[in-house]
Amino acid sequence: MADQTQARSPGAVRRISDILSQHSLPENLEAERALLGAILLKNDLFEETREKIVSEDFAMPSHQRVYQAMEELRTNNQPFDLITVTEWLHTKGRLEAAGGAEHISELVSGVPILTTASHYARIIKGKALLRQLIQKASGIIAEAYSSGQEPEDILAQAEQGILEIGDRVLKSTLQPMDNLARDVAVKLEALVKRGAHVTGVPTSFTRLDELTSGLQRTDFIILAARPSVGKTAFSLSLAYNVARQGQAVAFFSLEMSAEQIFFRLLSMASGIDLQQLRTGRLSKSRQAEAAMKIDELSKLPLYIDDSPVQTILDLGAKLRRLRVQRELHLVVIDYLQLMRGVGRSENRNQEVSAISRGLKALAKDINVPVVALSQLSRALEKRGEGKEPLLSDLRDSGSLEQDADVVLFLHRNTSSRQDEDPDAKSRARLIIAKQRNGPTDSIDLTFLQERAQFANYAPDSYEGDRGV
Repeated sequence: MADQTQARSPGAVRRISDILSQHSLPENLEAERALLGAILLKNDLFEETREKIVSEDFAMPSHQRVYQAMEELRTNNQPFDLITVTEWLHTKGRLEAAGGAEHISELVSGVPILTTASHYARIIKGKALLRQLIQKASGIIAEAYSSGQEPEDILAQAEQGILEIGDRVLKSTLQPMDNLARDVAVKLEALVKRGAHVTGVPTSFTRLDELTSGLQRTDFIILAARPSVGKTAFSLSLAYNVARQGQAVAFFSLEMSAEQIFFRLLSMASGIDLQQLRTGRLSKSRQAEAAMKIDELSKLPLYIDDSPVQTILDLGAKLRRLRVQRELHLVVIDYLQLMRGVGRSENRNQEVSAISRGLKALAKDINVPVVALSQLSRALEKRGEGKEPLLSDLRDSGSLEQDADVVLFLHRNTSSRQDEDPDAKSRARLIIAKQRNGPTDSIDLTFLQERAQFANYAPDSYEGDRGV
């Protein structure tokens, strides 16, 4: 039997060589050219990609040389463009190996959308991984046929080789406890010295900040309510409060136009009735006040996107591009059910589940709290008027409850008669139904209907700013 195996070995090895010779190794030279060209045009894109790929991940040797030049120039804190990269390669005697000056200049011609640089990097990394697997696997097969080593030794070497490839791809995802312990100790010491209970993004809703310590980075937060309760009003109040503190907010409105949103913000900032602003029925003094507040709003770090169709890929590209310009503190999406999934889904439930998982991953990736508004199912109405929402009322998918770090329900008795309880329509309740790292509770708020604004609860007064 051993002789038969040895007799078959040369033929088997030849068949493997034939397969490899008939098929070129996986590569995508278009993606390589596009990525290098994009970085040459916009150096900040290098920061988005350098954690994903290294120069060896490029299939074409000339592309490896160009990326190495970029790495060297970045190390020396120098900008890289056609001139500096070409000069560096010339100085190092690598210009011809990089394809020459003409080839480098061609990289920037016909570059696709710059915001897709991360996508190109993922393609390049994926092809590099496949090449490494093919090369390692072919070596393992050849070794298994021709080696005189013990099978256990060959298996151990094969496992080690595959693990080394995986380690290059998945490095830093598993962290030892000693590293975490040092990081946590440093963070705890800083928190004690600071003495503040708000460790995340402060919302200016006093009780909410006390219970959550502010909106935490990487948290995926669901804000849900039935229609007409005030989801958009609360989310805009939240965005306005954060932006007023000088912290950047990205607000994605899939339902309202950017102009409508600005009118709402103007009503909040000025205290002028929203309907008066919409109709232009303003006195001279009110016009002057509105003009002053428009100027103040223009200076807020609040970015509004009213594109009617958004996917996770759209959001990620836009947010990463914004992060290059400035630090981002909060993302708000109004609302989740209007988002579109990527690819095909068998049903709406699966599509919403994919969107939910994508938003959680996005929050972790960009290291910013992501607040997504969501509809509630009609099951709430069947339980009777005035009933508060439950986690089971989240619409379309159980994944929303599972993926969210925090679930907030906004509840307001919109059917109360004014003559029965004059304060009823101005009183609202924010329910923390789930908080992965904190307590659950209910918070009383005041709804200022004329401005479509939420504020800290003031039981004895319904005029004024109310601390927001």
